[in-house]
Amino acid sequence: MSISEEEFYELLWFRSSMVFTPEERELIRNARVSIIGVGGTGGIASEQLVRGGVSNITLVDPDIFELTNINRQHFCTISTIGMKKVEAGKNRLLDVNPFLNIRTFEEGINKNNAKEIISGVDIIIDASDNKSAHYPLHRVAKELRVPVISRSHKVPNFTFGAEANLWDYREDNIKTREENENSPTVSTPLDEISDEQFWQKDKRVHSEFNRVYRDIFKSKYSHKLLLSENTPPKDFFENYANSRDNLVQGTNWGPTVTITGTFFATIAINIIIGSKDIFLGPISIKANPSIPTIIKQSEIK
Repeated sequence: MSISEEEFYELLWFRSSMVFTPEERELIRNARVSIIGVGGTGGIASEQLVRGGVSNITLVDPDIFELTNINRQHFCTISTIGMKKVEAGKNRLLDVNPFLNIRTFEEGINKNNAKEIISGVDIIIDASDNKSAHYPLHRVAKELRVPVISRSHKVPNFTFGAEANLWDYREDNIKTREENENSPTVSTPLDEISDEQFWQKDKRVHSEFNRVYRDIFKSKYSHKLLLSENTPPKDFFENYANSRDNLVQGTNWGPTVTITGTFFATIAINIIIGSKDIFLGPISIKANPSIPTIIKQSEIK
């Protein structure tokens, strides 16, 4: 198809031309968004942002696609199994918008490259799963005053991951995620924190999730977790407790993850244009990340 960049964006906006003013469209088009973790939530959010007009995207993820991802991760198809998530995501997004400016970091985010990933970015969507990503990301985002949208989990109104926390580091005196969670690494310079320290914090958090989920399955809210009335599969909790890689085993359902990713993209657009008036549907943002949800991570030393 032969089309100029300006013609492309004119047609891209055609169906939503009454939603945003010309000035807002330019803000969205010129915004620079980093997506940390491009599996379920992050992959969906990135595509919604690109289809919504954002033309500068950074994809960050060290993982490859596996068949178990296909139930919820839109970049995961039979043809992308075994591919790096950022590679498959880049191909997909360029197929949506060939004029897209896109950066990829297939090593993921860590204490060594966080500043490179975040510098010059307007907003971050944090869909990562571990403290070695969360804590450097939030420290650098606070230093550079870049707002971060990240996931939270809440009981009993439980749709896994369908609520967000906003750390708006453009404001003064905002605590980082690390500080909110009372991590013992708070007072340690970032370059002195070992991978073992990050891993130990993850292990303690995962252990607490396991305990809470055991209680949920015995409660009247148990059907909310798997979104069915079915009992957990045989040996579910034994396998769940023994593997940190299976933290969300059995709890990620495609439609819910799609709603979550779309929600994150909507919040990002709200921030970009300085508005809170876009219709969000049946979920909402929780702007105070210190309020406890499913577990109080600040109590996990």
